[in-house]
This record gives sequence, C-alpha cells and structure tokens, in this order.
Amino acid sequence: MKAFVWAERISSTPLAAWTLAALAFLTALGVRFASDHVLPAGFPYLTFFPAVILTAFFAGLWPGVACAVLSGLAAWYWFIPPVGVFTMNPSVAVALLFYIGVVSVDLLLIHVTHRAVRSLRVERAQTRSLLSRQKSLLDDQQARVRQQAVLQRELSHRMKNTLAMVQAVVSQSLRNALDTRDASEKASARIQALASAQDVLTATDWAASDVAAVVAASVAPHCADGERVTLQGPPARVEAQQALGLALAIHELSTNAVKYGALSTDEGRVSVRWDVGPQDRFAFVWEERGGPPVAAPERRGFGSKLTERIVPSYFGGSAASDYEPGGLIYTLNGSLTPSGRRDETA
Repeated sequence: MKAFVWAERISSTPLAAWTLAALAFLTALGVRFASDHVLPAGFPYLTFFPAVILTAFFAGLWPGVACAVLSGLAAWYWFIPPVGVFTMNPSVAVALLFYIGVVSVDLLLIHVTHRAVRSLRVERAQTRSLLSRQKSLLDDQQARVRQQAVLQRELSHRMKNTLAMVQAVVSQSLRNALDTRDASEKASARIQALASAQDVLTATDWAASDVAAVVAASVAPHCADGERVTLQGPPARVEAQQALGLALAIHELSTNAVKYGALSTDEGRVSVRWDVGPQDRFAFVWEERGGPPVAAPERRGFGSKLTERIVPSYFGGSAASDYEPGGLIYTLNGSLTPSGRRDETA
C-alpha cells in the first residue's frame, strides 16, 4: 500500500507527475540506445514498456499516455527499420498495433487498479466513520442508561426522605395537637410548607437551592406585605434536605409570629439574616421586633422540637430560641457541607 500512497502524492502534484514522465521516457530512450548493439532485431519497445507502466502507476493516466506516445514515436523513428524516418509498411503497422495494444491494456489496468484502491480507501473511511458513530451512539446509550439508573435511585432516595419527613410531621402534629381539628390544621400547614420548598427545589432540579429563595417562598404565605419581613445575607446554597428543614423551621416561626409575635400587629417587623463563614459555616437569625411582649411558652410542642433539634441536625449544628421582651430571636448555627452534619433524621 506504500506504493499507492507515493503514487497518490506524485499524481496529485502536476509538476512532479510530468517531471517523472519526462525522466522515465528519457531514461528508457537512453537505455535503449545503450543496449541497441546487444539486443536482437524485433525488440524496439523493450525498455519503453517499463517506463510507460511506472509513469502511469506513479504519475497518473495522462502523464502515462504522454510517455507512451513519446516512447512509441521514438521506437518507430530510431529502432524500427528503416530507422531515421517515419515510414509505414505492413511490418511497421503490425509492430505499432502490437505496441498500442499492449500499452493500452497496461494503462487501462493501472487506471482501473487506482480507481479500485481509491474506492476501497473511501469505503474504509466510511466504515471507520460508521464504526465511530456507532461507538459514540453506544456510549451515549450506555451513559443514558447509567444516568437513568442514578436518577431512579436518587428519586427513590428523595421520595423516601420526603415521605419520612411528611410522616414525622403528621405523626408529631397528631401527637402534640389539642384536638383533631388542630392536628389537621397544623399537619396541613406544615405539609404545605414542605410543598413550597419542593417547588424551589424542583426549579433547580433538586440541586442546591439559594437560601434567599427558600426563605422568601416559606415566608410569602404568612405575610402579604413584603416590607414587614426583610431578608439579608450573601448568596448561599443549601442542599435539598437542608432546604426542606429550613422551610419547616421558617414555617413554624412565621406561624407563631402571625399568631402571637411581630406579625400579629401592624407595627411588627421581622428581620431574617444569614451569613456564611470559613469552611462553609452557616449562621441563620430570625429576629422579631415591634410586636406584643413575648414570653417563653409554658408548653413546648413539636414546633419547638422541630426548630431547635430536628432542623439543626440537618446542618450538623445547634439552634436556640430567645424569648426577649422585645421579640423572639431564633438563631441557628451549623455547616452547609455534608461532612459537617451529624447523622440525625426527623
């Protein structure tokens, strides 16, 4: 195949192709003159056949035709009696027809061979391209299958976590409620808070969500006047489980603020602040001002357990509720990284 590669290179360069044709003809003519005294009569084309074949193979069809024409004329003029003139007689005609037939067959075979090789090269390239595309499609299909399996496992895991959280909310709401109606209202409101957080997570394909979006979605159902609740903090991302827990905590704080705290009066205000420190340390503060005087509740139910024990566990930290006379201050400190969280569940 190297010979065909060289032939492709030479034939694609006109200067090289026609130079080779001229050199092949002159070499064949010189060798024929040099060996004329040792060759018997009847071999006028002996050195010209190889020149035509080599030229046609390496330089292409038309340089090969040119070399064949020049070789035929040179042999007719110098090596077919009577030499030195172009005469035509039966013996000369037979010799010329023999030469034309042989070189025509050689040129045709070489041309057909080159076309077959080029076609084979094209077919091989197409085959490699098809194999490459097939491999790419197979890789994509395998990647999609793996991705689908991962998504199914992730969906199952998230569904289990969500259902476990809903089960805990309902169970604790029933356990700490005063009556059936109270239990129904609390469970329904808490599940609605989870649904709002789910909407935020769905918008980000259940990837990490922005704290501001989670807080805003959790506060919105409880306060139509957005000026009464201020949000302040740097961009921070919380994981899905952390977002759900934070939404539940804000729901509990907002509900209590509407019933007993700052949002129960027209003058009350709520400030929500958060900060992210080194190593993803997370600090969250809910501060109420301007509401009625606040006192610590005599009975601590599931809401207190949720905000002070369960939600902090998702951040691997702690939380506290300070019932100051001027208003409730809730603080949560923990970590946004998974390694910083304790293995606790609701």
